[in-house]
Amino acid sequence: MRDEELADEKTWRKRNLASAAVALAAGWALVTSCTEPLICTAIGCSHPLKIQLEAESWAPGEYVVSITESGRTFECTLARGSNGAGGQAGSVGQDETWSVVRYCDQAGGEPTEIWNAPDIYGEEDVIIEVKHAVDRVAISVRRNMTQLLDTELTPSYTKSYPNGPDCGECLNATETLMLPAEEP
Repeated sequence: MRDEELADEKTWRKRNLASAAVALAAGWALVTSCTEPLICTAIGCSHPLKIQLEAESWAPGEYVVSITESGRTFECTLARGSNGAGGQAGSVGQDETWSVVRYCDQAGGEPTEIWNAPDIYGEEDVIIEVKHAVDRVAISVRRNMTQLLDTELTPSYTKSYPNGPDCGECLNATETLMLPAEEP
């Protein structure tokens, strides 16, 4: 009888071991199949194209920056104070400071939503952020109706993956334009 009991015990152990293996495999399958879905955001991606307008010295006056991209033209108006830097005119009759974000008005092309318009801001220099990657962009700058700059750029973008390769790429390019020296 002892041999029969040993045989039954071995069979019982094999069945329990097999059941435990099946349960473990099922548990592992459940755990690995219930992972959270991949959530991708734009965190880490900035606007793809940044254009810096620089000048040795900003003469006071009203500047109109015209940006044409993707068949649409936007115009942005900025006023520089009497000392040129920072938009400060002095203690009496101060001009508006330049360092706040300005929104550009659409001046031509197929109508678009305001959030598609470039942003323009700056303090010493002007920074224009184009909100989508473009192959070409035309920039012109006028001060008091005098043309200072009229050029076309073909940006060269770099790719980055700040949120991992499964979340897509970010494109970034920075172009710098120097305004010619002028007399105030």
